[in-house]
Amino acid sequence: MNEETQLILKAKNSHCINELAKLSSNPYSNVRATVAKNTVTPVTIINTLAKDCVARVSYLATKNNKCQVKREFRSEDLKHKCIRCIKDESIFYIECVKCT
Repeated sequence: MNEETQLILKAKNSHCINELAKLSSNPYSNVRATVAKNTVTPVTIINTLAKDCVARVSYLATKNNKCQVKREFRSEDLKHKCIRCIKDESIFYIECVKCT
C-alpha cells in the first residue's frame, strides 16, 4: 500500500480532531477530500476545505452537512464526472481506470 492510500485510510477512519486538522492540509488532494467527507471533521476544517484550490475537495466539503460556506462552482467543473464522484478515494487507483 502506498503512502497516499495509507493517509487516505487514516483520514477516513480518524476520530482525532488534531489528526484530521493535520491531514486537511496534506499535499495529496485525495487525502483532503477524504477529510472533507469524514463525519467527525469539525466545521472549521470543513469550511476551510470548502475554499480548497482543488475543485473536487471544495465540492465535497460544501456537500458536508456541517459546511457553512457557500461557493459557486464553474459549470465546466461540475460537468467533470470526477468532481462529483462518490467513490472511496482509497480505491481510486483501481476504480478510476474503469470509469469512461
